[in-house]
Amino acid sequence: MDAPMSSKSLISFVIYGFLLLSLCNSLKDNAVDGTRAYFHALKISSLPSSDVCKESSKAPNEGSSSLKLVHKFGPCNPHRTSAAPASSFTEILRRDKLRVDSIIQARRSMNLTSSAEHVKSSVPFYILAAPASDYIVNVEIGTPKKEVPLIFDTGSGLIWTQCKPCKACYPEAPVFDPTKSTSFKALPCSSTQCQLLRQGCSSSKCTYKIAYVDNSSSAGIYATETISFNHLRYDFKNILIGCSNQVSGDHHSYGQSGIMGLNRSPLSFSSQTANIYNKLFSYCIPSNPESTGHLTFGGKASNDVKFSPISKTSPSSDYDIKMTGISVGGRRLLIDASAFKIASTIDSGAVFTRLPPKAYSTLRSLFREMMKGFPLSDQDIFLDTCYDFSNYSTVAIPSISVFFQDGVEMDIDVSGIMFPVGSKVYCLGFAELDEEVSIIGNFQQKTYTVVFDGVKERIGFAPGGCD
Repeated sequence: MDAPMSSKSLISFVIYGFLLLSLCNSLKDNAVDGTRAYFHALKISSLPSSDVCKESSKAPNEGSSSLKLVHKFGPCNPHRTSAAPASSFTEILRRDKLRVDSIIQARRSMNLTSSAEHVKSSVPFYILAAPASDYIVNVEIGTPKKEVPLIFDTGSGLIWTQCKPCKACYPEAPVFDPTKSTSFKALPCSSTQCQLLRQGCSSSKCTYKIAYVDNSSSAGIYATETISFNHLRYDFKNILIGCSNQVSGDHHSYGQSGIMGLNRSPLSFSSQTANIYNKLFSYCIPSNPESTGHLTFGGKASNDVKFSPISKTSPSSDYDIKMTGISVGGRRLLIDASAFKIASTIDSGAVFTRLPPKAYSTLRSLFREMMKGFPLSDQDIFLDTCYDFSNYSTVAIPSISVFFQDGVEMDIDVSGIMFPVGSKVYCLGFAELDEEVSIIGNFQQKTYTVVFDGVKERIGFAPGGCD
């Protein structure tokens, strides 16, 4: 027989039930229709992550080519090793701040010179901080094929991987040997491509050096090579890549061989395969490290995808759209339209979403109001709305939706609202950014199919893309 509930526990249970019921009723009162829920059940757990990989059941669209998107420290990564330390919350915060700072720095530099001139005149050239994301895709390079794990990044252009002979390489990650590939061709200094890139030369080979603003870097030679996806019958030949024999970076570089650049520049994989995929690609970041997502090229966007146009003022290599509003628990924030006059960049490399000061403060106030049954927990970090849920197994949290031009709504998945920062301590995964750009981070993009259509210059969103 179960032990009788203590009076203290009974009182706590009744209070929690009352708060939950009140929250449900208040959210229901604000519903646009009678079927939509404006709160989510957040499961609280202090258990370690599962070591079992959960494959997404979502099938790729007809005519598309899809790669599994996996967390490099998760059980779905075939290259994971026990020596690779998972990123701590402090490390995630540090890298995310560097990424955001680099976006701001890049935007400011655009006011002084065009991005094309910036690339041509800089050896080395500086780009965004390396992605704070830990999600990778495994691609095959060369003939015969060598599988390498690459961080996918919508903020980078060049595709590069570490190569032998390697003076300094990322630990615990495959290294490509170009001498064993019959399809590898180093780019000569005399080539038109090398002259257009305006990079350096060494032993008649076209060289490059990328210096990220977080002090990591990649240096080596440009080459053309064959890239393959292991389930496709055909290969992508003569893709321009960086073959790096010297990389630098801290421990977060464990388990990755390089970066797969996906921005709008001519160097990115989506641009180089435009004749096949028409500059159309999408991805879905899973809700947790134990599940798979996807990075998909080509195909046809489903009817569920709702598109918003890329801003006409967006830098030529970036993905900016216009945010028009935010709702919390079904209640639209009462914010003047001028708060959203700046661009919102959709970035796979930043973690947390950064909002203009007025928009963030209003969101925070309403979120705290709806969570007033729980005491705030001071964590001394820039995420300033945190709660200790030690006494709960499940918590009802208000939904958050972000709206974009042309009536597009992204109703953020429950996995992308509150970030776990410690044992049963969760923080609202948004922050303030007083700059001329807002950022939609990958944490808020979880489980959504995010579609990038380079030809029609638009970005689309559809829920339930993976998991």
